[in-house]
Amino acid sequence: MIKVRYILLLGLLVLVAAVGLSGCRSAHTTSAILYIDEQNYDKAVEVIHEGFQYNDNEPDAYYYLGEAYSHLAEEAVEDDDFDEARKNYELAYQAYQRSLDINYDSWVDRVEDSLKYNYGNRYRQAKLDWDEEYFEQAEGHLRLAYAALPDSLAPVKNIARMKMQMSEKPEYAEQKTALLEEALVLIDQALDANPEAYFLQVNKANVLNALGRNEEAFVIFDTLLREHADDTGLLLDVAELAIDDGDYARAADFYVMVVDINEGDTDASNDGQNKEMLLAAGSWYSVTSIARYDDALAVLDRAANLELIPTERTMLLRLKTFYKYGKKLKDDATAETDPVAKAEFDGLSKDNFNRAVEIGTAMTNNFVANSEGFLYLSMAQVEIGEFNASDANFKTYQELSGQN
Repeated sequence: MIKVRYILLLGLLVLVAAVGLSGCRSAHTTSAILYIDEQNYDKAVEVIHEGFQYNDNEPDAYYYLGEAYSHLAEEAVEDDDFDEARKNYELAYQAYQRSLDINYDSWVDRVEDSLKYNYGNRYRQAKLDWDEEYFEQAEGHLRLAYAALPDSLAPVKNIARMKMQMSEKPEYAEQKTALLEEALVLIDQALDANPEAYFLQVNKANVLNALGRNEEAFVIFDTLLREHADDTGLLLDVAELAIDDGDYARAADFYVMVVDINEGDTDASNDGQNKEMLLAAGSWYSVTSIARYDDALAVLDRAANLELIPTERTMLLRLKTFYKYGKKLKDDATAETDPVAKAEFDGLSKDNFNRAVEIGTAMTNNFVANSEGFLYLSMAQVEIGEFNASDANFKTYQELSGQN
């Protein structure tokens, strides 16, 4: 691959051989330019270094030294010689920086173009390899991109991301822990240079979570939440961490927070998952070990309001929750010794059983093959004394569930 650069044409060299962008250009540098034009990059490096014996403060010389090293790096890439390519990219970067140290204003544009060219070539190839899941090659090109432009942490961050992706693939199951630990090292390397980087902190928390170091992950997330409480991506990451940790009440809280933010903005495109998150939150709140039934019914009602036509899943979740809440209040009434409080619990319990019957009746009329609907309707009817109706619905449940 021949690298197209700002190489002076031979005719132009004749006119300006003695004049560089910063004054007098040495004969050694002029010779090096010709060698570069002839693709004799080793000779160009040799000639420029010879010239340094007479003058080591010429910006032109360092710029073209960077050009020669850049070409040598690309030749090494073509030869699959990673170490040689990295060495030459590093030397090119150092040479370019030296030209800027001597005369920044005259050379900054050309140096930036050359650095972007080196970086962009390797970064584009890395992306192509990554997309094809040639992970080892992609990592190599990302590391070369970093060598070519160490001012950018993007290659380091992307290597970490790639290792996180690899760790989720079945074919890398045995290497999962090692890959995640490598990702963590890379993320920490990037954080050392940019400790406030928000997305790096999120990535680190996710890696720690994947490694089973959930307490450390929660510390990071809690810190980030204080500063980015309206970031729905962050809230969802924390929710997923809570799910992994078995803390479903916390996960439900964060799902509801995300829905609140989505419904409070003017962007309708982010509302697509609102109902699913509300249903998930409602089902978690109504788990017996959590028993936050008021919260469950509130979010399930919100989910139902998002439906033009009541759906089977939403109706069944609401039916179950009203029934379970009624049972909880009935138990509270049984345990209560204060007659006034006892009567209040009894009344609330009956209200919930009645609502369960209303929803159960509507559900079984609309979804006649759902056995659970008939079961919970039957159990709620027992609680309010509708025994004949309960028996009939229980028999339907048995028939649908294959118990007869």
